[in-house]
Amino acid sequence: MKRAWILFAVAGMLLAGCESTQEKSARLEEEGADLVKQTKVDIGAENRHIDVLEKVVLSDQWGTAVAVVMKNGSQEGLSDAPIRVNVKDAKGRSTFKNDLAGTEPSLIQVPVVKPQSEVYWVNDQVLPTAGKPASVEVTVGEAKPLPDKIPEIVVSPPKLNRDPSSGLEVTGTVTNKSDIEQTNIVLYAIGRKNDKIVAAGRGMIPKLKADGTPATYHVFFIGNPTGAEITVIAPPVNLSGGS
Repeated sequence: MKRAWILFAVAGMLLAGCESTQEKSARLEEEGADLVKQTKVDIGAENRHIDVLEKVVLSDQWGTAVAVVMKNGSQEGLSDAPIRVNVKDAKGRSTFKNDLAGTEPSLIQVPVVKPQSEVYWVNDQVLPTAGKPASVEVTVGEAKPLPDKIPEIVVSPPKLNRDPSSGLEVTGTVTNKSDIEQTNIVLYAIGRKNDKIVAAGRGMIPKLKADGTPATYHVFFIGNPTGAEITVIAPPVNLSGGS
């Protein structure tokens, strides 16, 4: 009798914990959908004040990059504006999006967009999944307002050099004229020839002190900047002492 009671109890627990194939499939599908939501970055509504003036995808033996020139048509500046890029092949099929959660902020945000001004941004970590990149769609989202006063970062004119192992680069110095130290400040560089962007790259300085000491920057290009007009910018990332 005791053995029969135990068997009955065990059977009851098994039945209570039983899950049909259909129920398991539905549960896994729901969990998968939730996981996808958690692993994707949503930039929200498109910013109606930002006009994308120029967008280009560049590829060479060093990789693929996207360069974007945008203009803020409003009287209010923006900080950390989310930006989404969708790189497509010649047939219009998506081959890369910068929407994975955990992506480095500078690859999914534009740090500073001043009012009534143009700015450019570069993502040089484009990893196509299939097909040769041929075009790019760009969307900029709503963002926090930019403080009236932001740190002044001065970038020296770039000097073009050829690195034997990593290709063409520009070097120079960047100086923090403010009293706010900058951490992981990113430099963006583009090269123009015949009024078209032919090369683009990024560089980073882990710590730019607020004591006015110049730091050396290095920016490697995707595309060929030889003979191009090269500009380099370094928007501040820490806008206040508490950032």
